[in-house]
Parts: sequence; C-alpha cells; structure tokens
Amino acid sequence: MRYLIIDKRQRITGKIPYASKRLIEELEKKDSPCDFAYNDELEFILKDGTLTIKATGVDITEYTHIIFRGHSLSDEKEYHFKRYIVDYIDLYNSKNPKRKIFVQNAQAIKNLPYYNKIALALFCVKNNLPYFDTYFRTDGDYLQDRDILNNYPLIIKGYTGENRIKNIKGKERIKKNVFKIDSKEEYKNLNNIDTSNMFLQEFSPAGEDYRVFVKLGKVIGGWKRKAKGSFMTVSKGEYEMYNEPNPEMKEIAERFAILIEEDFIAVDFMYIDNKPYIQEMSFHPGFKAYETKIVDGKPVNIAEAIITAFKK
Repeated sequence: MRYLIIDKRQRITGKIPYASKRLIEELEKKDSPCDFAYNDELEFILKDGTLTIKATGVDITEYTHIIFRGHSLSDEKEYHFKRYIVDYIDLYNSKNPKRKIFVQNAQAIKNLPYYNKIALALFCVKNNLPYFDTYFRTDGDYLQDRDILNNYPLIIKGYTGENRIKNIKGKERIKKNVFKIDSKEEYKNLNNIDTSNMFLQEFSPAGEDYRVFVKLGKVIGGWKRKAKGSFMTVSKGEYEMYNEPNPEMKEIAERFAILIEEDFIAVDFMYIDNKPYIQEMSFHPGFKAYETKIVDGKPVNIAEAIITAFKK
C-alpha cells in the first residue's frame, strides 16, 4: 500500500497541519509508505486525449489510497480539485479493476458538490435532518427583513466557514468569523464586515457544543465543549470526553453519515430546546483538541481510524 495525503497550506504558519502529521505518524507505525502534498502542488495535464494528475510531480495513480484533508474555504476551486480527482480515479478504476485506488469520502464528495453552509442546509432539508434556522441574502442587506432582525439574539457568520485573520499585539491570529448580535444597533455596528458573505442563524443558549466522529456509518468517539467567558465554545472552551453520545445525537450523526455515504466525517451539534441540531459537518475534521485538551477519559485514536476508513 502507498498513501497520498492532500491538505491545505496553512495561512499563517505554513507548517503541515497537526492532523496530517498524526496521519503520517500512524502510517509510519504500520510501515506504510506515505507522501504528502498541498493543494497548490497539484498538476492537471491533458495531452494526446489523456488526462494525468500529479501531486508534487508524482502521478496519483501510483498510490493505493488517497486521503483528502483541508481545502481553502475562501477559494472554492480547491474543493473542486477533490471532485476532479474522484472522477479521475473512478475512470482509472473502471479501466483497472484489479488495481483499485481508494479515495476517502469519494462518494460523499459527489453527494455534496459544494462545500458551504447553504449546501449543508439543503442536504439536511432534503433528508429531514435537524438544522439550525438559517437566513442568507445574496446582497447581505439584512436590514431589509424586519422579521429576521427582531428575533434576537442571532448569530452572523461566514457563508463558507472561513476563519478570519486578526492582528493581536503585532501577531496574526486565526479567529472565528462568527459574531453574536443582540439588537439592530449591534448589527449596524459590525464595522467593515462584508455581510454579503455572511448569513444569519438562530442562537443556541446552551453554551456548549459537541463533535461526533463517524467512521463507515458508526459513531466511534467525540467531545463536548463548554463555553467559558464568551458565547463561543471555541474561545477558551472546556473540553470533556464524549465518546458515547446520547441515542438521539448518535442516531442523527449516523443517519447523516449513511445518507451522505461517507468514509470518515465529523458532525457538530448544539442544543435548542433540549433537542440536538446539526451545526456543522466536516469531511476532514480536526482532532488536536480531542487528543490534547481532554484530561479525563481515553481518546480514540482518530488518526488510526482515518487511515483505515475506506469502503471495500
């Protein structure tokens, strides 16, 4: 076996992301050869009626397993690269049935052609999955809708889910592009934020969120995170092990995974009126906090789970 891991280049550090480093570590333990490439190190070559795709100069058909990690949320073509590779490998496999190449989440990528919040909401609507009430205007002029802006508090956040970069004491820091607004005046005071790239969503007062990891249709682990000093759980949140979610959350996460036909994903939840609602979904979830910030309980080896999450 020979693995290829494709990830996004970090905007500030430029270093290989934590999750990819962990995947490489687990593959080394298994003596499985592995190469790593960034999304900006891919080549698509059409010559004499034949397409070739290379990663850092290597034809991707030389690998047996391909794992997609992150992609730029501000540059949608990086998600398209994944779809091109999926289609290319499908064609290759059809011509080489005895040497099948496995691409993680290949079918799920086909089932979610766009990677943004509206695409996720639409998938949930189609499949009767609980999702937060959401409102998006393409002109970003939410003052036009009085009903929406009278239902406070509200959350306003980026359409793609991209984080912002903020200069703090002379250093660039990654910050969530998420804001809580409690009044129309607060909405008007969002300074220079381009709201055409933002959407409104109902606010959960629960003060906690959950991440559930799902491998091949079955929940294998997760964490619970409580907000501390902010409405956002990600801001100095307190983490707890949550490897066995309650039956309702587990059923929703597994149903989502089966419907989208994943190999490995994470589904994030928050509660409203004592019911779990899907907040986010990721084909390439991070798990650094799960491995490093939880004191009590034994974490599942998520990296090992990912490198073995391929449908036969």
